[in-house]
Amino acid sequence: VSGPVGFTSNPSVLLFASCYDDPAQDCVALRSIDSGVNWSPMNLTGGSKVSPDGQPCLDSNPLAWVHSLNINSGLVFATTDDGLYKSMNDGESWTKVDISATSPKGLFLDESVTPPLLYLGTSSGIWVWQDGNEGGAQLKYNAVASPIQSFTGSRSDGRLTLSFVDSSVSACPDTATEKDCGYVNIFSSILSADDVLLLSTFPFEKTNQHGFRVVSAPIDSTLMYVTGARSWPKSLGTSVWAGALVGSSFLFELKFLQSDPANSYSRWPVDKLDYSAVGLDVGYWDGGYYTFGINAKNPLEAGGSGNFFLHVTRNGGEKWESPFTEYRDGCNTDDKRSSGERWSSTGLEMTSFRHLKFNPYNLTNGFASVADINMLRTLDGGESFEISNTGLISINTLYDYTFVSASIVIAVGGNFHDWPHGWYKNVIRGAGGVFISFDCGSTWRRLGKPISSNCSNELFETDCSVVNDYLGQDMIRQTLSVLYDPSSNDGTVYIGTQSAGIAQLKGLQSAIDSGFVDIVDNLEWEWINTGLGNVQAGLLVPELKLVNNKLYALLSGDAPSYSNNQTTGIYVFDSTATSWKILRGTVIRPSNVAPQFTLLLYPVSFDVDPVTGTLWMVDYNAGHYNYLAPGIWKSTDNGETWNRMMQVTHPHQIRVVDSRVYVCSSWSISRWGAAAPSDSSWGYGGMFHSDDAGLNWIRNENIPLLANGAGVTIDPQDPNKLFYSFFGGGMLKGPIPQ
Repeated sequence: VSGPVGFTSNPSVLLFASCYDDPAQDCVALRSIDSGVNWSPMNLTGGSKVSPDGQPCLDSNPLAWVHSLNINSGLVFATTDDGLYKSMNDGESWTKVDISATSPKGLFLDESVTPPLLYLGTSSGIWVWQDGNEGGAQLKYNAVASPIQSFTGSRSDGRLTLSFVDSSVSACPDTATEKDCGYVNIFSSILSADDVLLLSTFPFEKTNQHGFRVVSAPIDSTLMYVTGARSWPKSLGTSVWAGALVGSSFLFELKFLQSDPANSYSRWPVDKLDYSAVGLDVGYWDGGYYTFGINAKNPLEAGGSGNFFLHVTRNGGEKWESPFTEYRDGCNTDDKRSSGERWSSTGLEMTSFRHLKFNPYNLTNGFASVADINMLRTLDGGESFEISNTGLISINTLYDYTFVSASIVIAVGGNFHDWPHGWYKNVIRGAGGVFISFDCGSTWRRLGKPISSNCSNELFETDCSVVNDYLGQDMIRQTLSVLYDPSSNDGTVYIGTQSAGIAQLKGLQSAIDSGFVDIVDNLEWEWINTGLGNVQAGLLVPELKLVNNKLYALLSGDAPSYSNNQTTGIYVFDSTATSWKILRGTVIRPSNVAPQFTLLLYPVSFDVDPVTGTLWMVDYNAGHYNYLAPGIWKSTDNGETWNRMMQVTHPHQIRVVDSRVYVCSSWSISRWGAAAPSDSSWGYGGMFHSDDAGLNWIRNENIPLLANGAGVTIDPQDPNKLFYSFFGGGMLKGPIPQ
């Protein structure tokens, strides 16, 4: 769970920590002294625990950073799960603040006096002390009866305002539980710092305003924001109320709700929200905010982020921006934002791109495989993108594309996202299938009959005796790869599924030339799995390729059983015998892989050098504690012998481009594999290339994202540029690495 970036009294120094909820997962806090360009480990909590590469691990996860507004004072605090930490040098070193209060819910640093006053809200109460006199900390409010969920404070013009959200069960009887909803309580008074220390208790007043989180700017005691919680149903967690001081009381007004369930889920008005690409094309159905912050020096600026939204206001909630996407069709729509139009990213990107393919018959048209939002299409060479999913049925993700002409494109996909991550790597029937578009991807329809000509009961989760039933329609299933060969049988389409192997459809070109769509609809699929192994266990085929008129396929592991671990790898199709031949002879075991670990357990990508015939393949860490076994594999003798060229734990794609080989991979997702590349260990991730047939590999360090690499595509209009795609990081375009 990533917390917000922390600022310090030095504008160039930033703090950050991205941690798992699971305390067993190691987490390292980071510090940057050059405005976020470079980051170094930071020993925040002072424990002795270290990561596999020797970096200091946190003993507790950071919740928030609170810094001094006095430039270069060096003072910054961090609240964590187990208490409060202080730095006098902008995070270079830290000490734990020695007070008995635990479970922090918010901290207010009052710098109107010297030394400053600290107000720490915890679940059980509110403590106050002067900085440096922690031993004199006083409990000024006891919240044992109704624990505090969030706390904030501010001071301006002599007025002190403190507020917190309690745990009143009655606050949200129809919205959430007592753990994430309560009433806002406020204490606001003209009060000096000396008077604060003399008070025995803060006389808070409970308001009628409910919420989960309350925030305010430390320099303005007249304005605060209250938000909902992610657990609130029906999008209500996105609610934002602004509370303004009017006379002696705070009045609250709803300033944002991304979609209103009481009004047919209508969007927040267009004059109050700049609609985003995700909101219009996918829907405003995020549950709420992971973080919601406010500009410490300007309370009119605030914002929050959720799973795939970022909403920001610069005028106290009157208007909200969506600064993570930029509308590119304004000249055609008078700046009215609507679905199905063109957009581009501003760099704040969280979409999961697998790869991008350009149409070789029309180089400006490209199609991307993107999780959760079906797909993305570009018609201008990658400058802008749009979702074009009319006619796609039971599709979460289109996994692959192939092209028939400048306007005809074929796509495959399914209703399960994120292959090969987690359990999504398993053999899965699912739904989805094969779709064709005759208008550059503007509209789609199923290709061929839903039942194959040789539907077999042996196919994974298929009962061919059931007519017009889901399981009987064997072509309606999750599909990962597709290839069109115009030279074979009057145009043949091949597909690789995530459960039932490979099928082909012949005669597509004649059907298209007829001009009758119903002829295309009635083309029949035929399974061609001879030689691939046990169909009943499931045959998972993530990639297909046509190289030098030879048809190749990649057979992956039949997870979770992995019963086919001796027959995974690259296959070539013998059209005369209509069977597949495996190109896997001896697999040389690397010296650091013990005998009990399986080699080539789960291949995910391959390529064939069209000049030398060299075979390349990468396999993925699929479990079984097989961390050291995966990597980049090479065969120069048509598969008779395979050698691993480099260990990579989570590679996703390998591509041969002229004499260069590219590999895209993720960092290890486990705490055991988080070792740094410099230690020559394992857990490598990033965008690699080799110019010497795999003897040496160079990681591209000149890109903003160095992990979660998923794919690479050379720009067909400029061979000196490429596109990198990332899982959870969008897509980058830039120069090819030198």
